[in-house]
Amino acid sequence: MRASLSRPHIPIYASLTLSRKIALGLITVVISSAIATLLVTEYWMQRYNEEVTQKLNASIAMYIQDEYQLITEEEREVNVGAFEALAHQAMIVNPIAEVYLLDPKGNVIAHSIPEANQNLTTKVNLKPIEAFLAPNSILPIYGDDPLRQNNKKVFSAAKLTAKNNQHLGYLYVVLGSNLYNDLGTMINKSHSAGMIIISILFISFTAIAIGILIFSLTLKRLNKLSQEVCQFTHKHSPSDIECNDLTQPKKTGDEIEILSSTFTQMSEKIDRQINLLTESDSQRRELISNVSHDLRTPLASIQGYLETLIIKNDLSVEEKDNYIKQASISANRLAQLISELFELAKLESPTTHLNTESFSLTELVYDTVQEFALELEQKEIQWQINTHSNILVEADISLMQRVFENLIRNAIAYTPQRGKIAFELESSEEKTNSTKVKIIDSGVGISDADMPYIFERFYANPDRSRKGTESAGIGLAIVKRILDLHQTEISVKSRRNQGTQFEFELPIAY
Repeated sequence: MRASLSRPHIPIYASLTLSRKIALGLITVVISSAIATLLVTEYWMQRYNEEVTQKLNASIAMYIQDEYQLITEEEREVNVGAFEALAHQAMIVNPIAEVYLLDPKGNVIAHSIPEANQNLTTKVNLKPIEAFLAPNSILPIYGDDPLRQNNKKVFSAAKLTAKNNQHLGYLYVVLGSNLYNDLGTMINKSHSAGMIIISILFISFTAIAIGILIFSLTLKRLNKLSQEVCQFTHKHSPSDIECNDLTQPKKTGDEIEILSSTFTQMSEKIDRQINLLTESDSQRRELISNVSHDLRTPLASIQGYLETLIIKNDLSVEEKDNYIKQASISANRLAQLISELFELAKLESPTTHLNTESFSLTELVYDTVQEFALELEQKEIQWQINTHSNILVEADISLMQRVFENLIRNAIAYTPQRGKIAFELESSEEKTNSTKVKIIDSGVGISDADMPYIFERFYANPDRSRKGTESAGIGLAIVKRILDLHQTEISVKSRRNQGTQFEFELPIAY
């Protein structure tokens, strides 16, 4: 069964670009607004239609009352003949009207609906009627529909009174018959309703198009800024953020998220650089102090010997020769220090490149050791080179010679009289295509406090009283820089008064 690595789930919305998110939000808002507009328009058109109907027919009940005597004053009974004439005329003149005759308590005592069945409500709520008859009433007012229970309809009403102002009942005209409802349905399906829908859809799509265009033009500059910031971050530091085309969906999010991430990375990088600059400034001050000290020492020595030669005229030939010799030694030391300063500056230049070639590492080590034969002999230091064969490596031979010169000079400086220096060249057990180089001395060693700083520029051992250990701290910095250019690391192991071992690897030449 083969295992597979699953990618973390990223919501689809989160992977969209900002412009697509805004477009999606705009479409959602406009469509929702269009639907809401249609529903509200239909609702208020219905209410407006009912209000207009009620206002136009508000006086119909009063006209009917004036024209017909529907209830006899003597017997307070329905005038059947008059009511039938009313019903017949009402159906002809205004087919949407349904006429009801109510007693003073709201009970239905007569109606103009021939097809009324047993579901007809026998009583009507009088509160809407009283509100309708009140002066300055605000329409529409909805009352009971005796024929359709639980329905509310606009109506017209008039109060029936006798000549002596005795209240006889109400004439109640419902303005919403089945024919009226059918007409409302027909209106909803009419050409005008269709035009309203088409108009709302057209306005919605136009608003979406214009909105997307405006947002695209507005976000264009943001996209450009996000891309420039992202590319700048990629240029100066590695990043997982994709920024080749910010107009396409990204796993890392939209433009705002990418801009936020890149800004966070840049701010972190700037913080690190500020810390490095602060540290570099501190190192620069220390560097100037150390360089001034190391340059001043041989220069003061030269100046002292020359002034002595000028002031003292009675010096013997031997004394003059000794002073001149010491001044020459100090001058050579000063020249060497200045040469190392220029060499380190050159190696740290970004234009420095390697001239790699195949050469014998064994021969290079032998030749370099021979350069220090006199110094080794003077300190009676025993040295040996341990290797199984002539090893060929691929590197810059001139720079590697400088590495061995500095390491050998360092080993001689810190190895006491009659000490030992060994060179071991062997194939790496971890990397069969490389050669491991070790330089081991039996010198004074390096303290744990000094160990982290020995490869820094101008780091000098604070214990300058030891003979032969005067150093400007440049030699090992040059070694580290050269090996960095060869993309290999140098490690060091040391114990006080037991010796030091430097180790690095070089690629084998084929």
